[in-house]
Amino acid sequence: MDKILRCAIYIRVSTFEQEIHGKSLEAQESFLRNYAAEHNMKVVSVFADKGQTARKELRKRKEIFRLLNLVEADEIDIILFWRMDRWFRNVSDFYKVQDILDAHSVRWISTSEPNINMETREGRLNLNLVLTIGQNEVDTTSERIKFVNESSIRQGKLIFGYKNIGFGYRTEVVDGVKRMVFDEETHDIACDIFRYYMEHKLKRQTVLYVQKTYHIDFSYSMLRTMLNSPFYKGWYRDNHHYCPAYLTEEEWNMIQDIQKRNSRTPRSDRVYLFSGLIRCPNCNQRLVATCNMSIINRKTGEKRRYTYYRCNRASIDNMCTFHKRVSENLVEEFLIKNIIQKYNDFRIICEESEERKKAPAKPYDAEKLKREQERLNYLFQKDRISMEQYEKSYAEIEEKLSSITAPIVSIPVKKLNELGDILSSDFLDIYDSLSQPEKRVFWQDVIRSISVDDMGHVIDFDLL
Repeated sequence: MDKILRCAIYIRVSTFEQEIHGKSLEAQESFLRNYAAEHNMKVVSVFADKGQTARKELRKRKEIFRLLNLVEADEIDIILFWRMDRWFRNVSDFYKVQDILDAHSVRWISTSEPNINMETREGRLNLNLVLTIGQNEVDTTSERIKFVNESSIRQGKLIFGYKNIGFGYRTEVVDGVKRMVFDEETHDIACDIFRYYMEHKLKRQTVLYVQKTYHIDFSYSMLRTMLNSPFYKGWYRDNHHYCPAYLTEEEWNMIQDIQKRNSRTPRSDRVYLFSGLIRCPNCNQRLVATCNMSIINRKTGEKRRYTYYRCNRASIDNMCTFHKRVSENLVEEFLIKNIIQKYNDFRIICEESEERKKAPAKPYDAEKLKREQERLNYLFQKDRISMEQYEKSYAEIEEKLSSITAPIVSIPVKKLNELGDILSSDFLDIYDSLSQPEKRVFWQDVIRSISVDDMGHVIDFDLL
């Protein structure tokens, strides 16, 4: 009996396809769920990009990144989608994602195109032909859309979705054309935001003022958009009368000057060791590095720079409760103190697994074991046992079956040997000799994530 594969379903439809061809997300999901059930797969999660085109930049397809998080956590074995054009129509983006899938041994199936795959020579040929043709269609379509959009902008037509309309605006059909107009409900608030910022010249103070005065969800990023978007002076690209303006050109330029005076010059000498590795324990956003200068000798005035990691949704937007700062020095100390033990524990797990595989084969009844697997599969599909119970019991049965029918397979451990070589040498002396950029490269190369508690204390970390 084959092991049940953990699968993720990816579905996508653009607004145009939904309206014209009826290729609904619901139809795709139903088809793929049936496919999974017929092929001994358990659906772990469904990822749906609604109103997105396959030519959209990879970084803007958020569901793809959510799916890749499951891949990198080794929580799925296979990805199902209806057709290749649901997945990608861009050659470079396809192979960026494929590299991640290959690294975690995750396959994909284009269910309606069995002749397209990565497992056979013919399948790869068909795949590259489809991607190349799709890329050409994307490029051709993009050129046509660009021409049409330029014409629409000159006429003041709305060419983007409502999500891109700034605070204080809404859409309305005027003379048969959808345009941006003032939003009566938020118009006075938007005017007050600009007035307050020009008077006080401080972004964070403005955000807090809006939240306290109007009791609305208003973030730092929303304010930043308002202060920088040419919409608010009525401009969009080459059309200087695209929409009604909140600001004169002189006022808008004044706001840009205020921001320029308040902005800090980037410091090329600042290297943050753990950027992107620490997440907020409350809202799960990545913590952002910040620096403080503190006097360490009052007689000489000598100062030292200290680096911390904070949640900007808490410290700037006031939309999260995690106001603790995580010290980079304490994180570094924790990692140095525990990385050898973390490595050794993982190495022991691998060695024990190898020893179990090398144990003398026992005369198990293969048919009985397979019936037991069928029973486990049934219980798992009906959600009568947990994933942890299923994995543990299935692994035990597989180990017994392998002693009868299968050769011993070694466990692949990425970067483990290289890390072991580093840690077995004079690790502390070597580490102390590294520059800050070199230390950053080291940690970014061996650490997947760092966990902190509600008090900002490091409690664990995962190796890559």
